[in-house]
Amino acid sequence: MSLTAKTVNSIIYTGSTKLVQRGLGVISMLILARILTPEDFGIVSICTLAVFLFNSLGDVGAKQYIIRTQDIDDDILNTAWTLNICIKLSLWLFFITFSSSIASFLGKPEIEDPLRFLSLILAFGCLGNPGVWIMSRNLNYKPLFKIDVISKVLSFITVLVIVYFERTYWAMLIGVVLSYLLPCIFSHFICSHRPRFRLLNIYHQMKFSQWVIANSIVGYARGEGDSVLVAKYFNLDMIGIYSMFKNLSSMPLTQLISPATDPLLATFSAAIREKDFKAYQLNIVLLLLLSLVAPLTTMMAYFNQEIVLLFLGDKWGTHAYIFSILAFMMVPGVIFKVLSEYILAEGGYKPIVYYQSCMTVLTLAILYAMIGSDLAEFAITRVLIAVFSLCIFMSYFQIRYGFFKISDLVLFILPFVASSIGIFTVVILDSDSIHWFGRLFFGCLIFSFIYSISLLGLIYLNKRRYECVLFLSYIAGIKNFFRV
Repeated sequence: MSLTAKTVNSIIYTGSTKLVQRGLGVISMLILARILTPEDFGIVSICTLAVFLFNSLGDVGAKQYIIRTQDIDDDILNTAWTLNICIKLSLWLFFITFSSSIASFLGKPEIEDPLRFLSLILAFGCLGNPGVWIMSRNLNYKPLFKIDVISKVLSFITVLVIVYFERTYWAMLIGVVLSYLLPCIFSHFICSHRPRFRLLNIYHQMKFSQWVIANSIVGYARGEGDSVLVAKYFNLDMIGIYSMFKNLSSMPLTQLISPATDPLLATFSAAIREKDFKAYQLNIVLLLLLSLVAPLTTMMAYFNQEIVLLFLGDKWGTHAYIFSILAFMMVPGVIFKVLSEYILAEGGYKPIVYYQSCMTVLTLAILYAMIGSDLAEFAITRVLIAVFSLCIFMSYFQIRYGFFKISDLVLFILPFVASSIGIFTVVILDSDSIHWFGRLFFGCLIFSFIYSISLLGLIYLNKRRYECVLFLSYIAGIKNFFRV
């Protein structure tokens, strides 16, 4: 199997597996949104923002280091594991000590106890078997996703049982903690490697880790800085609404597309090591992902009211326009992830850290100036900043690598053209007299059909491009992928 086919095979396989796993998350959110209040979600949102900031501080990039290192032995693997434990446990102790101060800074003293409980993920997240990193390096994702699915099912059941008897946001916090604890436990059953504390040649790993940590912190600040500002300056209801709609609108990206692209770093790294990387490999990955993101963004923006009613219920419907705005964050998000994975595969942490640092400062400065405006204006500004930032990043990528041609840009536009054709058809046939669920169901059905036909037709018209030939062959053979 060629490297390109192996990459696409991994993306489709992992994406399909994650679809089952993350589907439970959607069901859980659908149920909890009808039982709990926006204020409850606001409390959980603030707690997760604070804890995951410290989790980013402790991300030493052990997995990335193992994936991209030329030669691996037990000492290197155990040293990475030891370094990961030392840093994350230290951060956990620090967080426990100053949790009351964090709650006071955010102006929400009622979150002190939830903060301490949720901080357990800092401890649990570093105790897994490092042998799973070797599996990722070898693109052996099947046992890893089995762990994820089993862990998700168990945490899902636990959350529903708790919220059935006690209608409290603690059910969500317990679910998050279990989602970190269970994979940690199961990893020791599927890996033959037995970790030992080692600190041999730790200097090289620490030198690598300093850029990973910096990139994680800056990336977190860039991705969640808007949520932090909302958590600091808006009331709990608005915090819950913004965080819920942000999570719901980004769900296809964070829960399906991003996990599906996990093999990219390992694949790009292998191609670079073997000096076998070709520009068309990057093009076909972008084309496939944009073919998913473009129609999803379009449907989410147009059917915002219906989607919010379906997933969250009536009490969230009056603010559905926020959801339609934030849906457009998916497009710059997926493009940035793919391009940054290639840069990381080449060891280019420095430029990404520099870029994200500058964009984070710019983003937070502009959004801070928007404090006092309504939530819709705040959300629109966030989307515009994301698009502007992506344009700068793509310009840098092109100047450094020179992979893309004008014809490639035409290729990437095809999914958006097909989406436009699909939504134009829906607008013509749409009717407000239909019940909202029927409008959503038949509208999405018509859109999906017209979009698929339009995209395949546009791809076929460009079949002289090798990427289009690959795209059509993958679509024709997709059944074989699901039999793997």
